[in-house]
Amino acid sequence: MDPSASIARAGAAAGTALGETTKYLQASNTSNESEASLGRLSFVGLGLGAKGMTIEGAEEVAGSDIVYLEYYTTPHEPELLRELQSATTRNFTVVDRQFVEDGSRILADAKEKKVALAVLGDPMVATTHNELRARAIRMGIETRVVHSATIASAAASECGLHLYKFARTVTVTRESVRKLTQVYHILHSNLLEGAHTLLLLEYDVQRGEGVTPADAMAGLLLAEANFKHGVVSQETFAIVVSRLGRGGSGSAAGTLGELSKRDFGEPPHSVIVPGRLHFSEVEAVAAIFALEERAVRSNSEGVLRTAQTLVPKYVAKTKKALESLQKSLGGQYEHVVENAELYLRDAENFLANGQDEMAMLSVGYAEGLLDSLAFAGVAKIDW
Repeated sequence: MDPSASIARAGAAAGTALGETTKYLQASNTSNESEASLGRLSFVGLGLGAKGMTIEGAEEVAGSDIVYLEYYTTPHEPELLRELQSATTRNFTVVDRQFVEDGSRILADAKEKKVALAVLGDPMVATTHNELRARAIRMGIETRVVHSATIASAAASECGLHLYKFARTVTVTRESVRKLTQVYHILHSNLLEGAHTLLLLEYDVQRGEGVTPADAMAGLLLAEANFKHGVVSQETFAIVVSRLGRGGSGSAAGTLGELSKRDFGEPPHSVIVPGRLHFSEVEAVAAIFALEERAVRSNSEGVLRTAQTLVPKYVAKTKKALESLQKSLGGQYEHVVENAELYLRDAENFLANGQDEMAMLSVGYAEGLLDSLAFAGVAKIDW
Protein backbone atom coordinates (compact mmCIF):
# COMPACT_ATOMS: atom_id res chain seq x y z
CA MET A 1 0.00 0.00 0.00
CA ASP A 2 1.27 3.39 -0.93
CA PRO A 3 2.13 5.20 2.38
CA SER A 4 1.44 8.57 0.85
CA ALA A 5 -2.08 7.48 -0.11
CA SER A 6 -2.80 6.32 3.45
CA ILE A 7 -1.58 9.59 4.83
CA ALA A 8 -3.73 11.48 2.37
CA ARG A 9 -6.82 9.46 3.31
CA ALA A 10 -6.14 10.00 7.03
CA GLY A 11 -5.69 13.72 6.51
CA ALA A 12 -8.94 13.93 4.57
CA ALA A 13 -10.80 12.09 7.35
CA ALA A 14 -9.30 14.37 10.00
CA GLY A 15 -10.22 17.41 7.95
CA THR A 16 -13.79 16.20 7.62
CA ALA A 17 -14.04 15.57 11.38
CA LEU A 18 -12.55 18.97 12.13
CA GLY A 19 -14.97 20.61 9.75
CA GLU A 20 -17.93 18.90 11.40
CA THR A 21 -16.66 19.87 14.85
CA THR A 22 -16.26 23.49 13.77
CA LYS A 23 -19.78 23.51 12.35
CA TYR A 24 -21.11 22.06 15.61
CA LEU A 25 -19.32 24.64 17.75
CA GLN A 26 -20.48 27.46 15.51
CA ALA A 27 -24.05 26.19 15.71
CA SER A 28 -23.76 25.79 19.47
CA ASN A 29 -22.40 29.31 19.91
CA THR A 30 -25.12 30.72 17.68
CA SER A 31 -27.72 28.88 19.72
CA ASN A 32 -26.24 30.11 23.02
CA GLU A 33 -26.06 33.67 21.76
CA SER A 34 -29.64 33.43 20.61
CA GLU A 35 -30.77 32.06 23.98
CA ALA A 36 -28.76 34.64 25.90
CA SER A 37 -30.26 37.46 23.89
CA LEU A 38 -33.83 36.26 24.26
CA GLY A 39 -34.50 38.41 27.28
CA ARG A 40 -33.14 40.45 30.14
CA LEU A 41 -34.46 42.24 33.21
CA SER A 42 -32.77 45.53 34.03
CA PHE A 43 -33.36 47.54 37.18
CA VAL A 44 -32.71 51.19 36.37
CA GLY A 45 -32.34 53.82 39.09
CA LEU A 46 -33.74 57.25 38.29
CA GLY A 47 -32.02 59.10 41.08
CA LEU A 48 -33.79 61.76 43.11
CA GLY A 49 -35.71 63.67 40.45
CA ALA A 50 -36.85 63.94 36.84
CA LYS A 51 -33.31 64.71 35.68
CA GLY A 52 -31.55 62.27 38.00
CA MET A 53 -31.16 59.32 35.62
CA THR A 54 -27.59 58.62 34.53
CA ILE A 55 -26.46 58.39 30.90
CA GLU A 56 -25.99 54.66 31.43
CA GLY A 57 -29.55 54.40 32.69
CA ALA A 58 -30.94 56.32 29.73
CA GLU A 59 -29.07 54.04 27.32
CA GLU A 60 -30.37 50.94 29.08
CA VAL A 61 -33.97 52.16 28.88
CA ALA A 62 -33.59 53.23 25.24
CA GLY A 63 -32.37 49.72 24.36
CA SER A 64 -35.26 47.94 26.09
CA ASP A 65 -38.35 46.48 24.45
CA ILE A 66 -40.60 47.10 27.45
CA VAL A 67 -40.18 49.75 30.14
CA TYR A 68 -42.09 49.75 33.43
CA LEU A 69 -42.07 52.72 35.80
CA GLU A 70 -42.96 52.45 39.48
CA TYR A 71 -42.94 55.16 42.11
CA TYR A 72 -45.62 54.07 44.57
CA THR A 73 -43.64 55.01 47.71
CA THR A 74 -42.38 58.38 46.50
CA PRO A 75 -44.38 61.35 45.25
CA HIS A 76 -43.09 62.32 41.83
CA GLU A 77 -42.83 65.52 39.87
CA PRO A 78 -45.69 66.05 37.39
CA GLU A 79 -43.25 66.23 34.49
CA LEU A 80 -41.36 63.05 35.45
CA LEU A 81 -43.02 60.73 32.92
CA ARG A 82 -42.78 63.26 30.08
CA GLU A 83 -39.11 64.01 30.83
CA LEU A 84 -38.20 60.33 30.93
CA GLN A 85 -39.97 59.49 27.69
CA SER A 86 -38.40 62.49 25.99
CA ALA A 87 -34.88 61.62 27.17
CA THR A 88 -35.09 57.94 26.18
CA THR A 89 -37.60 57.99 23.27
CA ARG A 90 -39.35 55.08 24.94
CA ASN A 91 -42.90 54.71 26.25
CA PHE A 92 -43.12 53.97 29.99
CA THR A 93 -45.90 51.86 31.49
CA VAL A 94 -46.66 53.07 35.03
CA VAL A 95 -47.26 50.16 37.41
CA ASP A 96 -48.40 49.93 41.03
CA ARG A 97 -47.02 48.17 44.09
CA GLN A 98 -49.07 45.00 43.65
CA PHE A 99 -47.86 44.62 40.05
CA VAL A 100 -44.20 44.81 41.08
CA GLU A 101 -44.52 42.62 44.17
CA ASP A 102 -46.34 39.95 42.17
CA GLY A 103 -43.76 40.23 39.39
CA SER A 104 -45.23 37.46 37.24
CA ARG A 105 -45.90 39.71 34.24
CA ILE A 106 -42.46 41.33 34.45
CA LEU A 107 -40.71 37.96 34.62
CA ALA A 108 -42.80 36.50 31.79
CA ASP A 109 -41.89 39.45 29.55
CA ALA A 110 -38.20 39.25 30.52
CA LYS A 111 -37.97 35.64 29.33
CA GLU A 112 -38.28 36.73 25.71
CA LYS A 113 -37.70 40.50 25.67
CA LYS A 114 -35.46 43.14 27.17
CA VAL A 115 -37.40 44.61 30.06
CA ALA A 116 -36.43 47.64 32.15
CA LEU A 117 -37.97 48.42 35.52
CA ALA A 118 -37.32 52.09 36.25
CA VAL A 119 -37.53 53.19 39.88
CA LEU A 120 -36.77 56.40 41.77
CA GLY A 121 -33.57 56.36 43.79
CA ASP A 122 -31.34 53.29 43.63
CA PRO A 123 -33.15 50.07 42.61
CA MET A 124 -31.71 47.66 45.16
CA VAL A 125 -32.46 49.78 48.21
CA ALA A 126 -35.99 48.35 48.09
CA THR A 127 -36.30 44.72 49.24
CA THR A 128 -39.08 44.10 46.68
CA HIS A 129 -36.68 44.73 43.79
CA ASN A 130 -34.00 42.54 45.34
CA GLU A 131 -36.48 39.68 45.68
CA LEU A 132 -37.62 40.14 42.07
CA ARG A 133 -34.03 40.06 40.89
CA ALA A 134 -33.38 36.80 42.78
CA ARG A 135 -36.49 35.23 41.20
CA ALA A 136 -35.31 36.24 37.75
CA ILE A 137 -31.86 34.73 38.30
CA ARG A 138 -33.39 31.45 39.50
CA MET A 139 -35.46 31.36 36.30
CA GLY A 140 -32.33 31.76 34.19
CA ILE A 141 -33.13 35.33 33.16
CA GLU A 142 -30.18 37.67 32.73
CA THR A 143 -30.35 40.66 35.08
CA ARG A 144 -28.61 43.99 35.27
CA VAL A 145 -28.64 46.83 37.79
CA VAL A 146 -28.00 50.46 36.84
CA HIS A 147 -27.38 52.35 40.07
CA SER A 148 -28.20 55.97 40.80
CA ALA A 149 -28.36 58.47 43.65
CA THR A 150 -30.41 57.56 46.71
CA ILE A 151 -31.69 59.53 49.68
CA ALA A 152 -29.49 57.52 52.06
CA SER A 153 -26.30 59.11 50.75
CA ALA A 154 -27.74 62.37 49.43
CA ALA A 155 -29.25 63.39 52.78
CA ALA A 156 -25.88 63.11 54.52
CA SER A 157 -24.14 65.05 51.75
CA GLU A 158 -26.81 67.76 51.77
CA CYS A 159 -26.40 68.40 55.50
CA GLY A 160 -22.63 68.17 55.93
CA LEU A 161 -22.70 64.96 57.99
CA HIS A 162 -20.30 62.04 57.57
CA LEU A 163 -22.02 59.15 55.77
CA TYR A 164 -20.05 56.46 57.59
CA LYS A 165 -21.41 57.68 60.93
CA PHE A 166 -25.00 56.77 60.03
CA ALA A 167 -26.39 53.58 61.57
CA ARG A 168 -29.64 51.75 60.91
CA THR A 169 -32.18 53.66 58.79
CA VAL A 170 -35.85 53.34 59.70
CA THR A 171 -39.13 54.22 57.98
CA VAL A 172 -41.88 56.04 59.87
CA THR A 173 -45.16 54.69 58.50
CA ARG A 174 -48.63 56.17 58.71
CA GLU A 175 -49.78 53.17 60.76
CA SER A 176 -46.99 53.46 63.34
CA VAL A 177 -46.63 57.23 63.67
CA ARG A 178 -48.80 57.45 66.81
CA LYS A 179 -46.91 54.65 68.52
CA LEU A 180 -43.29 54.72 67.39
CA THR A 181 -42.07 51.90 69.63
CA GLN A 182 -39.73 50.27 67.10
CA VAL A 183 -38.54 53.58 65.66
CA TYR A 184 -37.83 54.88 69.18
CA HIS A 185 -35.79 51.80 70.13
CA ILE A 186 -33.76 51.90 66.89
CA LEU A 187 -33.03 55.58 67.46
CA HIS A 188 -32.13 54.79 71.08
CA SER A 189 -29.68 52.08 69.99
CA ASN A 190 -28.08 54.30 67.35
CA LEU A 191 -27.61 57.19 69.76
CA LEU A 192 -25.98 54.94 72.36
CA GLU A 193 -23.43 54.07 69.65
CA GLY A 194 -22.96 57.76 68.87
CA ALA A 195 -24.38 57.20 65.38
CA HIS A 196 -26.70 59.33 63.24
CA THR A 197 -30.19 58.12 62.30
CA LEU A 198 -32.06 58.75 59.05
CA LEU A 199 -35.85 58.59 59.40
CA LEU A 200 -37.66 58.11 56.08
CA LEU A 201 -41.21 59.45 56.25
CA GLU A 202 -43.65 57.26 54.34
CA TYR A 203 -45.84 58.61 51.57
CA ASP A 204 -48.61 56.69 49.79
CA VAL A 205 -48.78 57.96 46.20
CA GLN A 206 -52.10 56.29 45.44
CA ARG A 207 -53.83 57.72 48.52
CA GLY A 208 -52.00 61.02 48.37
CA GLU A 209 -51.14 61.06 52.06
CA GLY A 210 -48.12 60.50 54.22
CA VAL A 211 -46.21 61.33 57.41
CA THR A 212 -45.13 64.94 57.94
CA PRO A 213 -42.03 65.94 59.91
CA ALA A 214 -44.30 67.32 62.65
CA ASP A 215 -46.13 63.97 62.85
CA ALA A 216 -42.87 62.05 63.25
CA MET A 217 -41.54 64.41 65.93
CA ALA A 218 -44.78 64.28 67.90
CA GLY A 219 -44.68 60.46 67.75
CA LEU A 220 -41.11 60.36 69.07
CA LEU A 221 -41.96 62.66 71.95
CA LEU A 222 -44.93 60.44 72.88
CA ALA A 223 -42.64 57.40 72.86
CA GLU A 224 -40.18 59.25 75.10
CA ALA A 225 -42.96 59.98 77.59
CA ASN A 226 -43.59 56.25 77.73
CA PHE A 227 -40.06 54.78 77.82
CA LYS A 228 -38.12 57.68 79.41
CA HIS A 229 -34.65 56.76 78.08
CA GLY A 230 -33.75 60.38 77.39
CA VAL A 231 -33.68 59.74 73.64
CA VAL A 232 -35.54 62.87 72.51
CA SER A 233 -36.91 66.08 73.95
CA GLN A 234 -38.06 69.44 72.69
CA GLU A 235 -34.37 70.43 72.70
CA THR A 236 -33.13 67.53 70.55
CA PHE A 237 -31.19 68.83 67.54
CA ALA A 238 -32.46 67.52 64.19
CA ILE A 239 -32.39 68.21 60.46
CA VAL A 240 -35.28 67.98 57.98
CA VAL A 241 -34.68 67.49 54.26
CA SER A 242 -37.55 67.81 51.79
CA ARG A 243 -37.88 67.06 48.06
CA LEU A 244 -34.14 66.49 47.75
CA GLY A 245 -32.92 66.42 44.15
CA ARG A 246 -35.94 68.10 42.63
CA GLY A 247 -37.40 71.55 42.19
CA GLY A 248 -38.30 73.38 45.38
CA SER A 249 -36.06 71.24 47.58
CA GLY A 250 -35.38 72.53 51.05
CA SER A 251 -33.79 71.67 54.37
CA ALA A 252 -33.73 73.11 57.86
CA ALA A 253 -31.94 72.43 61.14
CA GLY A 254 -32.94 73.20 64.70
CA THR A 255 -34.52 71.70 67.80
CA LEU A 256 -37.57 69.46 67.64
CA GLY A 257 -39.53 72.19 69.36
CA GLU A 258 -38.62 74.65 66.61
CA LEU A 259 -38.91 72.32 63.63
CA SER A 260 -42.26 70.82 64.67
CA LYS A 261 -43.89 74.23 64.25
CA ARG A 262 -42.79 74.63 60.63
CA ASP A 263 -44.61 73.65 57.45
CA PHE A 264 -42.16 71.90 55.14
CA GLY A 265 -44.51 71.79 52.17
CA GLU A 266 -44.93 68.94 49.75
CA PRO A 267 -43.31 65.52 50.35
CA PRO A 268 -41.11 63.55 50.32
CA HIS A 269 -39.51 64.35 53.68
CA SER A 270 -36.77 62.81 55.81
CA VAL A 271 -35.60 63.62 59.32
CA ILE A 272 -32.03 63.18 60.56
CA VAL A 273 -31.27 62.87 64.27
CA PRO A 274 -27.49 63.26 64.69
CA GLY A 275 -25.64 61.22 67.26
CA ARG A 276 -22.17 62.26 68.40
CA LEU A 277 -20.89 65.00 66.10
CA HIS A 278 -17.30 65.38 64.92
CA PHE A 279 -16.00 68.96 65.05
CA SER A 280 -15.83 69.05 61.25
CA GLU A 281 -19.52 68.07 61.09
CA VAL A 282 -20.40 70.84 63.54
CA GLU A 283 -18.56 73.35 61.38
CA ALA A 284 -20.21 72.12 58.17
CA VAL A 285 -23.75 72.02 59.56
CA ALA A 286 -23.35 75.47 61.08
CA ALA A 287 -22.13 76.89 57.76
CA ILE A 288 -24.80 75.20 55.63
CA PHE A 289 -27.72 76.22 57.84
CA ALA A 290 -26.32 79.60 58.97
CA LEU A 291 -26.27 78.62 62.65
CA GLU A 292 -23.95 79.39 65.52
CA GLU A 293 -21.72 76.37 66.15
CA ARG A 294 -22.96 76.16 69.75
CA ALA A 295 -26.48 75.58 68.37
CA VAL A 296 -25.34 72.42 66.55
CA ARG A 297 -25.47 69.89 69.35
CA SER A 298 -24.79 66.17 69.65
CA ASN A 299 -27.68 64.05 70.91
CA SER A 300 -25.85 61.03 72.32
CA GLU A 301 -24.85 62.64 75.61
CA GLY A 302 -27.45 62.06 78.30
CA VAL A 303 -29.13 59.12 76.56
CA LEU A 304 -29.75 56.41 79.14
CA ARG A 305 -29.12 52.74 78.57
CA THR A 306 -32.14 50.53 79.23
CA ALA A 307 -30.52 49.20 82.40
CA GLN A 308 -29.89 52.74 83.63
CA THR A 309 -33.63 53.31 83.49
CA LEU A 310 -34.81 49.98 84.91
CA VAL A 311 -32.22 48.87 87.48
CA PRO A 312 -32.58 51.86 89.84
CA LYS A 313 -36.36 51.34 89.85
CA TYR A 314 -36.03 47.63 90.61
CA VAL A 315 -33.40 48.21 93.30
CA ALA A 316 -35.54 50.83 95.06
CA LYS A 317 -38.59 48.56 94.91
CA THR A 318 -36.67 45.59 96.32
CA LYS A 319 -35.09 47.64 99.10
CA LYS A 320 -38.53 48.82 100.17
CA ALA A 321 -39.75 45.21 100.28
CA LEU A 322 -36.69 44.22 102.33
CA GLU A 323 -37.32 46.91 104.91
CA SER A 324 -40.86 45.68 105.49
CA LEU A 325 -39.69 42.06 105.70
CA GLN A 326 -37.00 42.71 108.30
CA LYS A 327 -39.66 43.80 110.76
CA SER A 328 -41.66 40.60 110.45
CA LEU A 329 -39.07 37.87 109.77
CA GLY A 330 -37.38 35.87 112.46
CA GLY A 331 -33.65 35.45 112.83
CA GLN A 332 -33.66 32.10 111.02
CA TYR A 333 -34.11 33.92 107.68
CA GLU A 334 -31.49 36.56 108.30
CA HIS A 335 -29.08 34.94 105.82
CA VAL A 336 -31.72 35.20 103.06
CA VAL A 337 -32.18 38.91 103.70
CA GLU A 338 -28.41 39.43 103.82
CA ASN A 339 -27.89 37.72 100.46
CA ALA A 340 -30.65 39.78 98.89
CA GLU A 341 -28.97 42.96 100.13
CA LEU A 342 -25.61 41.81 98.69
CA TYR A 343 -27.22 41.14 95.31
CA LEU A 344 -28.68 44.65 95.28
CA ARG A 345 -25.27 46.11 96.11
CA ASP A 346 -23.77 44.08 93.26
CA ALA A 347 -26.46 45.35 90.89
CA GLU A 348 -25.59 48.98 91.65
CA ASN A 349 -21.85 48.32 91.23
CA PHE A 350 -22.34 46.46 87.94
CA LEU A 351 -24.51 49.27 86.61
CA ALA A 352 -21.92 51.89 87.52
CA ASN A 353 -19.28 49.89 85.63
CA GLY A 354 -21.46 49.51 82.53
CA GLN A 355 -22.08 45.78 83.07
CA ASP A 356 -25.79 46.07 82.37
CA GLU A 357 -26.59 42.36 81.98
CA MET A 358 -24.95 41.49 85.29
CA ALA A 359 -26.80 44.36 86.97
CA MET A 360 -30.17 43.10 85.72
CA LEU A 361 -29.32 39.53 86.77
CA SER A 362 -28.31 40.61 90.27
CA VAL A 363 -31.58 42.46 90.82
CA GLY A 364 -33.42 39.40 89.56
CA TYR A 365 -31.61 37.17 92.08
CA ALA A 366 -32.47 39.54 94.94
CA GLU A 367 -36.14 39.58 93.94
CA GLY A 368 -36.07 35.80 93.56
CA LEU A 369 -34.87 35.31 97.12
CA LEU A 370 -37.71 37.42 98.48
CA ASP A 371 -40.23 35.68 96.24
CA SER A 372 -39.05 32.31 97.60
CA LEU A 373 -40.04 33.43 101.09
CA ALA A 374 -43.45 34.42 99.83
CA PHE A 375 -43.93 31.11 97.97
CA ALA A 376 -42.95 29.19 101.13
CA GLY A 377 -45.62 31.07 103.07
CA VAL A 378 -43.04 32.61 105.36
CA ALA A 379 -43.82 36.22 104.53
CA LYS A 380 -46.15 38.35 102.48
CA ILE A 381 -44.37 40.74 100.15
CA ASP A 382 -46.04 43.85 98.82
CA TRP A 383 -44.23 44.61 95.55
